[in-house]
Amino acid sequence: MPAKRSCRRIFCFLVSLLILCICFPGVCADVIAESGAKNMSNKNESRLQSAGRSSTETPCIVETIYPADDVVIADIIATDSPYSADNTGTSDSTAAIQSAIDRCYEAGGGTVFLPAGTYLVTGNITVREYVTLRGDWQDPDKGNSYGTIIKAAVTSTAEDLPALFTVLGSAGVMGLTVYYPDQDIEQVKPYPYTFYVPGEMLQSIINCTVINGYKGIGACFGEGGHEMMTIDNVKGTFLCCGAEAYNQSDVGTWKNLTLSNKYWAEAGAGIKRPPRSEIDAYTRENATGLILGDLEWTQFANINIADYKYGAHIVKGKRIEFAGALYNVNIARCDVGLLVDAIDTRWGMVVAGSSIYGSKHSVINNTFGVVKMTGTRLAGGIKTGKVLFRDFNHFIAAVKTFFKYGIATNRKYIIDYTDLSGIKADYNTVPCKPAEFLFIADADRTGTADATAEIQEKLDLAASTGGIVYLPAGKYRMDGSVTVPPGVELRGSSSVATRDQGSSRGTVIFAYYGLNPAKPETDAALITLGANAGVRGIRFIYPNNSCVVPGALGTVRPCTYTIRGTGEGVYAVNLAIAASYNGIDFRGCDNHRIKKVVTCCYNNAIFAGNCSGGVMEGCLQNGTVMSRNGFNLPNWIDEGSQLFPYLFNAVTRVKTEYIKISNARNETIYNCFSYGVKTFINNTDSTNLIVFNIGADNIGGTMFITEGGSACVINMMRYNGNSFANDGTALRMFNRLTIDDRTEKTVRQPE
Repeated sequence: MPAKRSCRRIFCFLVSLLILCICFPGVCADVIAESGAKNMSNKNESRLQSAGRSSTETPCIVETIYPADDVVIADIIATDSPYSADNTGTSDSTAAIQSAIDRCYEAGGGTVFLPAGTYLVTGNITVREYVTLRGDWQDPDKGNSYGTIIKAAVTSTAEDLPALFTVLGSAGVMGLTVYYPDQDIEQVKPYPYTFYVPGEMLQSIINCTVINGYKGIGACFGEGGHEMMTIDNVKGTFLCCGAEAYNQSDVGTWKNLTLSNKYWAEAGAGIKRPPRSEIDAYTRENATGLILGDLEWTQFANINIADYKYGAHIVKGKRIEFAGALYNVNIARCDVGLLVDAIDTRWGMVVAGSSIYGSKHSVINNTFGVVKMTGTRLAGGIKTGKVLFRDFNHFIAAVKTFFKYGIATNRKYIIDYTDLSGIKADYNTVPCKPAEFLFIADADRTGTADATAEIQEKLDLAASTGGIVYLPAGKYRMDGSVTVPPGVELRGSSSVATRDQGSSRGTVIFAYYGLNPAKPETDAALITLGANAGVRGIRFIYPNNSCVVPGALGTVRPCTYTIRGTGEGVYAVNLAIAASYNGIDFRGCDNHRIKKVVTCCYNNAIFAGNCSGGVMEGCLQNGTVMSRNGFNLPNWIDEGSQLFPYLFNAVTRVKTEYIKISNARNETIYNCFSYGVKTFINNTDSTNLIVFNIGADNIGGTMFITEGGSACVINMMRYNGNSFANDGTALRMFNRLTIDDRTEKTVRQPE
């Protein structure tokens, strides 16, 4: 950190302490103790003992060399004793890193931090459930010193697995730069995948660089399936393929993925850099950018691929077939930009606001499904190709499909040349960042005793300086509500998105507050946020609000909103909310941010209105958010026999309005999905509402209801129900695609 910045922070800290000493002398000592351990030089000072953890495993803020979107909190620093990972690149750090991950998992989950440096890794590392392995990351488009470097001195093999990093459910890798020291463009060596997802839900690969990989990201090569994989800000050079993924259900999001040979050709000091022309020649002959199998409804945004034989190849799946939405996808300098050899023929895929180049063909569709494109520049022409019949059964299925839809509706391509370049999305918008002061809540973590007072006490302490109130992994019971002061963040143990599954580790709040209120829409929320305050890395569940009431289908208890904002800049990131009546209320909150929130709310999951400049991204509503936990709650829903009769058919498909928007200006919603709700979006009088890459399955009513104002919807996929209902909105809709109805036209109302 620059010297001037350090001086300013020290000065501000001392002034804050002076004010606190004068106004609140009795609590000054507590603030000093609980905001200690701020950076790498004093991380062991004044650490608080945490149940089940040693003094060197108590959470602390770590100072990073390179900017991060959030304040980085480490539960374990892998270079500390007893792990003592070597960050000079001299000694093998594989066992030390794995040991730190295992210990973090045993303690309930959290973040293992690798400070900047080089780590020699000679084997395979498994990032266990509810653990994030995080480094100090320099964006390779802003410099090539990199920060945390993994020197992957692993054995060359043509096998896909085991991967360098295997990422399990609700786990993540974040902020790592990977380099293969033995790779040589003159004699290319095969390696297994750098990152692999074997199954489960909500694995995240964020802010990672692979300088000279062979195979990048892989998912579900075997029988297992995965859900909600998150790829965000991944960049690299890959000599075989950038990513290959199969067998994914609701719903993956891929954003800010860049596959470019420049990352090796322009690598930093100490890395052998071949000429760009040699790398380009090899990948144009031998490599594919993306190999995508049966990804169900997956949403892609801001994807950049260049210099491959095939830019993206849609292939036969393990369980079903591909159906997805692509927005702002740019494929350049490939032989074939997009090759479709297998797709869900009931509908297909949508591509919008993109550019696809192929020196031979920009797009080849060898299926009876449709590739529907709007505002997409095609260079190299398109080719229908021959339909490839894998076997006799495939031939019969293709014939049935042909006669079912008829010649007029069985088009391989539907193209709308509308220019979408004026519709801009900021893919890097982030919430405001709190001050670097840490307050660790010392409350009951078994879910037995009410923790409300202890949490509020720490929030009150943070009010004078700003900062983070941290809830380490555990179960916290809340019988009351809390207020998060302006500029303060209430944070749980995860640096990435999580949801209940399996052991359900991490930070969970059992909410007993707010049931049967007089006014569910307006009574005090479980958590109320001041301006520029937020909640991050926590899961909420309402144990006393199960929808399983024998003999009373559709009976649920109203309750207040889980989270309410009261000022600008509020945010909700990496959250899960289960069995709440109402989820997030950000009415009156300009520039709010909602990201990676998974819900099962009975009435309304998200409400924004009377505000400007809000962004919602990567969110999902599904009843399985309730059912997949390890808490053994009484009278709780069984997914196998009760999910549809008690929840979907009796409650959410009848009642739930997933996202409500009212009188919002310049709101953006993208990469969001819902299963089993009544309405996906209900909008009233909002202006310049931008929505793209959305999907709804098993919907009970109309997907998009809008009245007044103006809205633009792009890449909208649904299974059933109605597409939209418009009452006076200046509405534009592009690339609507529905199972068994692939020819829905562009909407321009009024004409």
